[in-house]
Parts: sequence; C-alpha cells; structure tokens
Amino acid sequence: MNFDMSQPIAFSLEVAGLENAAQWQALIQQLMTETDTFLIASMRDGEVVPEENVGPAITLLLIAEQGTLRFPVGIGSIENGEVGMAILSQFQGAGLGQSLMTALLYWAQTNGLQQVWLDVQVDNLPARHIYEKFGFIIVGKQVNLTLPNGRQTQLQKMVLELEI
Repeated sequence: MNFDMSQPIAFSLEVAGLENAAQWQALIQQLMTETDTFLIASMRDGEVVPEENVGPAITLLLIAEQGTLRFPVGIGSIENGEVGMAILSQFQGAGLGQSLMTALLYWAQTNGLQQVWLDVQVDNLPARHIYEKFGFIIVGKQVNLTLPNGRQTQLQKMVLELEI
C-alpha cells in the first residue's frame, strides 16, 4: 500500500467479515512487525484456561482510502469484554485510535455490556493516554512478561464501567 501522505486520506470503519478476511489477516501480519500486542495476547491466552465466548463480539477495521487505494490500517475488537486495538504506526497520532475506541465503546453499550477491560503495556504512553481519556482505570498489579523474542515488558489491566 503506497498512500501519498501529502494528499488527503479518507478513513472509515467497517465490520470485519469473511469477504475481507485476506486483507485484515495481512494487516495483522504487518502489525505484528510493528508491535508486540498480538504476541503478548497469544502468550497470555496460552497461560489461561480458554474461556467460553460469552456475549456479543465484534471486530472493526479502520479503512484508509485514497483514489483507487483502499486498505485496512487498523483493527479493533471486543470479545468477552476485552478491548483490543492496533493501528499501523504511519497512521498513529491523527486521532484514529480515539475514533476506533469511540465506535467500540458505542457498540459495547448498545449491546448491553456493563464493563470492558484491556491490558496495556506500561511503557505505551500514547495508548494509556487514550484509555485514560475514555475513563479506563488501572486495576490490579503490573505483570512482568518476557516475550519469546527476549524483550521484557510490563502489562497493566485497565477497566471501564459502562453506562447502560
């Protein structure tokens, strides 16, 4: 994807579905080169007894469009009350994370969720800023984690009570 960053780019959100599965899988592969988010989730999930999927779930794609180019550049989801988000680094810092979070929280409230939660890397200050701005609060203690690539990270759980 070769967007001309000096020209306007339009952004929209759409529900991820089978018809665009190849594109969002390619997005996840690209995000995995930029962030440890998916690696952390897979490690954490491997240590926990898998939960039965209770309640509604959604995955949204953040789509960038310019001329004939149209590609997902971010992804957000809620499953079992857990919020997950990631946006390609070249598109960060433009308020897109806030738009994605707004849509996810609206969906959660409309679908009757009373609470959502997430794990954030303690040193990911931009993400923490967004989450705090939306009212997420820190709960529990930080968890130290050594990733398979040898990197050390600390995770902090954050929770948001939703008004129904």
